[in-house]
Amino acid sequence: MSDYGLHLLQPARHLVSRWFALIWLGVIVVVSLYPFSGWEWSGEPLLDFLTYPLPYYQRDFDNVVNVLAYLPYGFALARMSRRRWLGFLFACIAASATSFAVELTQNFLPNRVSSNLDLICNAAGGAIGATIATLPLCRRIGAWLLARRYRWFVPDSTADYALMLLAVWFLTQINPAVPLFGVVVMPRGLPQPFLSPLTDPALFLMLLEAGGAMLHLTAILLFITAFLSRRRYQLRAVLLFLVAAWLVKMLAAGMLLKPMAFFAWMNHNVALGLVSGLLAAWLCTRLPRGGQLLLALLALAGSVWLTELWPLAEAGDSGEELALFRWNEGHLRNLNALADFASRWWPWATMVCLMLALWRTLWSHFRHPRAEQTG
Repeated sequence: MSDYGLHLLQPARHLVSRWFALIWLGVIVVVSLYPFSGWEWSGEPLLDFLTYPLPYYQRDFDNVVNVLAYLPYGFALARMSRRRWLGFLFACIAASATSFAVELTQNFLPNRVSSNLDLICNAAGGAIGATIATLPLCRRIGAWLLARRYRWFVPDSTADYALMLLAVWFLTQINPAVPLFGVVVMPRGLPQPFLSPLTDPALFLMLLEAGGAMLHLTAILLFITAFLSRRRYQLRAVLLFLVAAWLVKMLAAGMLLKPMAFFAWMNHNVALGLVSGLLAAWLCTRLPRGGQLLLALLALAGSVWLTELWPLAEAGDSGEELALFRWNEGHLRNLNALADFASRWWPWATMVCLMLALWRTLWSHFRHPRAEQTG
């Protein structure tokens, strides 16, 4: 491995852990404080919830979720330091402080309940994540994964951020009512009036729905292949990602949807868009890395533009939408808020990553015009 590759292997040399911890902090805030409305103070002492007898307010499912929600946060915080003991201590303190701040803020939201049990579960999740991050076995697994990372992907640091964004992308798919790779949602219930630029309104909606799925799939597949070190890894990487995306959607549908709505995330328009996207991505992967980055950027920007053209409003928490799910409204509200939050900011963050990678590729080509890309 080159000196440049060894330099990248040092955990404190890049900011991936810090950025992931910041992103996960945003996830925690969205899930804990959504919908950010109805702020008021009841007049009760703010710290009274700390002295409530246990269990004051609990559900077994909520307790498990509260532990799991802070586990990645504690893991990322612990990886920010080279010293294991210091990373563990910092992760435990930061995760507990974050949970305390969230529970304290929930005093001002009428649809939220501050709970000392939630604080304990969150702190435990952060401590478990920090423990996992500092275990020798975990570090050996991390070293194995890093070796695969530098074998499969380009040594440029933008590949680290691309992999982080790729992992975060799966949060956009956790709502099984949203189509697979879809960027728009066809509402259920009564028809909605809208103005169509085409004489056939149904064709207009079909083009937007299928086109959004096609552009989104094309963009994310090119986003993956553009950071691969060799072309021979493309097929394996694409297949692995598609299987993972399908499994996430199937798992979410099995957990959340009623049996009669198990395939609510797929329809003919989306299927047509996905087939078109696969074909477009296959044709574009024959281009050099710079061309793939540029087309991924344009396709992602196009999918965002199509979401702005979509004339229909989502059903949201209406009875028609809730009829698909087996979970209660409160949990669904938090889940949908998280998926919507990730879906809104992920394309913009990814476009920034693509522009940075494209700039570095062009600059490298300018400095070394005779260098040939290995394939």
